[in-house]
Amino acid sequence: MQRTKANQNKFFVGYRKHSIVCPSPKGPIVLFSVILPNDTADVKVMLPLLDMMKKIEGLKVDYLVADLGYFDADDQKEALLKHDVAVVTEIKKNTIIPEHCTPEGKPECEQGHALVFDGFDKDTYTAWFRGDDDKCAACPLQGLCEKQFGYSFTENPFFNGPVPQGSMLQEHMLNFRKQVELAFAQESNLLTSVMKHKKVPVRTTEHVGKWFILRDAFRLIERMIAHVRETILPPNHVAASRSCKRFKWNKYRCRWQDKRLQTAIKKMQITTQGIRFSKNRD
Repeated sequence: MQRTKANQNKFFVGYRKHSIVCPSPKGPIVLFSVILPNDTADVKVMLPLLDMMKKIEGLKVDYLVADLGYFDADDQKEALLKHDVAVVTEIKKNTIIPEHCTPEGKPECEQGHALVFDGFDKDTYTAWFRGDDDKCAACPLQGLCEKQFGYSFTENPFFNGPVPQGSMLQEHMLNFRKQVELAFAQESNLLTSVMKHKKVPVRTTEHVGKWFILRDAFRLIERMIAHVRETILPPNHVAASRSCKRFKWNKYRCRWQDKRLQTAIKKMQITTQGIRFSKNRD
């Protein structure tokens, strides 16, 4: 079986990795992953991942960006209502767009003016939009319009969520997802090369899962070491450490030479005393 996905090998490896990834200044960091067979639908994995994410102490996630494989209205409702996590995705080409929205999913008023996002009420799960002041000033319905529009999240979670379609936040999150996809492509290529190696027994789902766990753990440790070097250690800590070791070695060497010198002096003193004693005896 072959694929034509960008940046990936054309052969499937038979496994699919589902991960929760967070951004960092040095790139994406994998918090945890689940390895499942390749025929497992992505929609069935998102909610179990959210349950696993709750078990991590001190971790609070407000937004979760996902690809179109996790595009499901019921799952997005349950993610926000039960887990308090807003799932952000793009919209599919065959998605039914509401009448008050543009083809890109942005809401408009009756006069066709684009609305401005005014916040999301978590008590009523309502997305609020307001009219643009510049466009409303010249609108003939200015005196009759309330300039406030509320849309229920439960009726249409794709367009009425905490992160509206076409917003700057959604664009930023989707760009981050592209970075994660590139990292996944590199991991897939690496796993393919490992599985082709006859001396590495990475074949079953359990072995593949352990291999990915080790990869993620090593990458996390590398990021932790880099973070400590940048935030805690001084800039020239490597040179300072080498000079300190060199100083200690020279100090030890001087002490060793001093001990040899003292031993030689004692021997000379003993020899000198013996010569003096023999002379006095004669």
